[in-house]
Amino acid sequence: MSILKTQADTRNINLLSRKTALKLLFLVCCAAVLILVIFIFLGFNRASRNLSFIPDPNEINFTKLKPAEVSIIKENKWYKIIVDKQGDLNVTTPEGALIMSGLTYYAEHGDKNEYAGLDSISVSLTSDSTISITGNCKHDSYVRLILAVSKNHPYINVNVNTSYKKETTVRREALIASFDVPVTEVYLKNRKIDPGPFEPEYWLGREGARFGEESRSALIYHTPDVSSLQLNPGRKLLYVNLAYSRDHPFVRIPYQEDGGGRSIDLSAARYKTGDIRDNDFTIWFGRIPAVIPRIMMVPDGYLAGYVFTEHADGGNLRRNRAVYFGSEEITDIKNATGGFAGHKIPVTKSVFYIDSQDCSVRDNPEFLDFLDQLYSTGIYEICLHTPGDPNPNHELLDESMKFMNERYNSSTWIDHGVYNGKYNRECFVCDGLDPNSRYYTRDLWQKYGIHYFWNFGLEKIYDEPLKTKIKEFKLTEASAEYWRRYLSSKELKHTSFFSAFYELIKRPSSKYELNLLCPFRGELCPTPVYWQNPTQSYQFYSWGTAYEKDFTSLTTKKVDKVLETEKQNLDKLLNDWGVFINHGYFVRSNGHENGIWTDLEGKIKINPYFDRILDYMSNLRDEGNLYITTIRDLMNYWIKTENVNYEYRPDGTIYLYNNNAEAINGLSLAVHAGSVRVNDEIPQFKRVGGETIFWFDIPSRARAKILIQP
Repeated sequence: MSILKTQADTRNINLLSRKTALKLLFLVCCAAVLILVIFIFLGFNRASRNLSFIPDPNEINFTKLKPAEVSIIKENKWYKIIVDKQGDLNVTTPEGALIMSGLTYYAEHGDKNEYAGLDSISVSLTSDSTISITGNCKHDSYVRLILAVSKNHPYINVNVNTSYKKETTVRREALIASFDVPVTEVYLKNRKIDPGPFEPEYWLGREGARFGEESRSALIYHTPDVSSLQLNPGRKLLYVNLAYSRDHPFVRIPYQEDGGGRSIDLSAARYKTGDIRDNDFTIWFGRIPAVIPRIMMVPDGYLAGYVFTEHADGGNLRRNRAVYFGSEEITDIKNATGGFAGHKIPVTKSVFYIDSQDCSVRDNPEFLDFLDQLYSTGIYEICLHTPGDPNPNHELLDESMKFMNERYNSSTWIDHGVYNGKYNRECFVCDGLDPNSRYYTRDLWQKYGIHYFWNFGLEKIYDEPLKTKIKEFKLTEASAEYWRRYLSSKELKHTSFFSAFYELIKRPSSKYELNLLCPFRGELCPTPVYWQNPTQSYQFYSWGTAYEKDFTSLTTKKVDKVLETEKQNLDKLLNDWGVFINHGYFVRSNGHENGIWTDLEGKIKINPYFDRILDYMSNLRDEGNLYITTIRDLMNYWIKTENVNYEYRPDGTIYLYNNNAEAINGLSLAVHAGSVRVNDEIPQFKRVGGETIFWFDIPSRARAKILIQP
């Protein structure tokens, strides 16, 4: 009896223990869910606040000119500039109405979250039309501003010369212009106009803004010799960035025996003792034309740009023919039935000089003939995806680049195999720029005219914040970053938590939008699409991609929905006047179809659904809306447009100067007006909403006269 009682007691105890454990587990789960909900809510609140990329104006010492200390006055019939002994300045109308009341120097050096201005300031009149302002920024640099006052035109040219006294890491150096008239137009990074109501903050690239009206007005537009412009309309502050780390991302992957893939952020410029940097920009004042033409991001009247860039990994000749010609059985491009060549879609196609499969440029004449056929059309760019050897020697690098230069006039390079840090050390983000490395490659890039480099720093910037914050256990910040991937800054500000949470659940991440300008992230986000890092990449240009574009969803049962979404994204790219650079692996196989090609009864052909996307894109191109091009052609256009300048006449005439040694063909501009004449003739044009987009060829060293009528 006692034994039975003991067994019963044991069962009761075990049952009680299980109930206690289940209850404890339930409580732990409830607590975990509650904590998760709290972090989701806190993240939403943080994400709803105004994100900012500009220095807090409340922490900057904006000094005002004191009339009793005035030392220099220069004027013309459009404006008067007054500079005191401390370097503070005013710009007024000839009658004395204030337009601009300051040009403050601002610097963030090193890793400390603090700023410095100028001290030991000296002001002098260096000629009858130039004012010099000099000063020291801590012990790091010596800064000289030259303000050139034009006698015959309504502008002031500002030249900033910075000399570094010691090794200095520059996160930001800027001149902050304070205006006393409101912002009236903002010229956005996508080349559209924002007439208001205005956002709290803008990153404008090198576009610009207009302040005030009539004689009490100012304009800054097209500033290729600065890093970028940012704007705080509410405070009437224009930030002219002379150097800004977010404008020129650069990530370096050091050698790692363990293949760990760790990287170092070298985006901030690192100047050596004795280094000098020059910046230059122009501000126009007074009665300038009411409408100015803005340079479009793409030529020939197109609205948006798209570039397919192919990484050569895992390809073979069969899949190449299928993806470009429509089928592996087609060997002549003239017989292409689909694919890139069938739709005349350009591609920046990278290749391996040597390859373990049959896509070796050096060793397979059949593959070389395939490339020659593509190149003969004039619309394909053929470039190296490194020579293909995991760590090639200098001789192989020289041989491969020489061949590509002579046969394909190659000017682009796409890094390969860099992610783990152990292989392909010759790459741009590895040791290619390091003169102390055995894999130093810069001399060969210069020798063979390679200028344009894929830089995956953008992908790191767009992808890393969430991972980093989770690793650092900053869960509220991680939650905020997650919210920003699904709801735009406007939606976060104006949507309730519960409505926002519903959207969070049902919509795809904005990480995969087809636009490097990232309109979803808001006008305030710095979004460079190409750049030069002034101290890391020398004269070379970088171009970026936001993510690896994956088409495997074209093999699923939801393919019709995927197609419709892709078309909607392309339409949105047009509507937003954006640019997308596709980071793709079009001929790769991981043992299965990748959504671009398909295996039908042992024959490889283009996936008909991907082909429908190409067909849709070719129609958008033929309608004159989508500019499908290569890295080489797009970069050449962008760099040429940097080297033009404007002259605004008070009578409304605008002169545009091509300072290049080459013509710019299809130079495309937009105006918010009804009609335009170029050199007294009507150019090619089209109307898009309230905008007139027009384009023309301008010879080298030539001037075009532009007349705009409402």
